[in-house]
Amino acid sequence: MLRYATRRRDKVDSMAFQWPDPISLVADAVTIVGLPTLVWSTLRLLSDFKKERAQAFLQRAEEERRETVSVGCLEFSIGRTAINLVPLDKITVFPRPGDIVFLPGERDGVRNLGSGSYEVEKVSFTFLEAPEIDQPCPAVPSKVIAQVKRLVRE
Repeated sequence: MLRYATRRRDKVDSMAFQWPDPISLVADAVTIVGLPTLVWSTLRLLSDFKKERAQAFLQRAEEERRETVSVGCLEFSIGRTAINLVPLDKITVFPRPGDIVFLPGERDGVRNLGSGSYEVEKVSFTFLEAPEIDQPCPAVPSKVIAQVKRLVRE
């Protein structure tokens, strides 16, 4: 046991010059160039993902907006308030500015709210893309809004 404790290890007085390891040089170069490239591409991928997610959100919102109650209807409105909706497939003639229309109102028990004569002030049409139609710029009417004002009851 004592024999091992007293033994001295050989000292290294000088070290022979070694050429750099070519594999470690290549690994260093790949790391120096590759790490910033990896960070840049990851950030770019994240940015593209966020943009695509935002576009998908806007597209879903647009589709939901198209599926509102008044899509496919002639909407009679005073300002921003719709007072009557008529499905477009039931319409034979669209009202023109200056026309007088009689609109039924909403029934609330015995009372009839909102019925009466209205004058059409302005008519606006909304169209949507129709990819199912084979024409250069296909569109179908989605909504017609007739701005009206109430005529004074006589």
